[in-house]
Amino acid sequence: MRLLAALVAFACLTSSLAADEQRANANEKVQFNGETLGLAFEGEDPGATIKEYLPAGEKLDRWTRLAAIRSFSSLDDPVAYATATIKELKQKYPQSPSAVIENPKTGVVVLDFVVWPEDASFVEFNVFRYEKRPGGGLVSQQYAMRAYGDQAEPFLLGLREVRERLVEKMAGEGLQFETLTSGREDAPQ
Repeated sequence: MRLLAALVAFACLTSSLAADEQRANANEKVQFNGETLGLAFEGEDPGATIKEYLPAGEKLDRWTRLAAIRSFSSLDDPVAYATATIKELKQKYPQSPSAVIENPKTGVVVLDFVVWPEDASFVEFNVFRYEKRPGGGLVSQQYAMRAYGDQAEPFLLGLREVRERLVEKMAGEGLQFETLTSGREDAPQ
């Protein structure tokens, strides 16, 4: 029940704050899949924080690549969170293919899925990495790709190869964070 409440609270956080990009630190970057994405949004709610990163020139209302990091202070079970995410996903997108992979040695859980709305205006691939934070809580890393309109079919045709590579990268190194002002890579807290 606590997990479901956190999911609902976090959904409210991202939907109510998605238009507020003014707090973003332009110097904070993330790298994944050979791309560098800059911080476009950050927000927080009791027990949860989010930072979203986009390629230069893209906006949150229409993006093609997005990386995000979320921290949950009251959650601590990556498997339960991934399972709850799939349950919510299947309610909204029943046809959505998904997979969950758990590494019992590291405790890292990787979830990936494809979604599209009824109007087929876009198709989106997501890969998440969930793990416990050393000081308590749960951290989630996300990388997503989107194609719009007539680009959706070619996107889907090439997705099998891309999916395997991105799932492997997320399971291995995850997102790589850097703050340009310091010149060093730092994973967000």
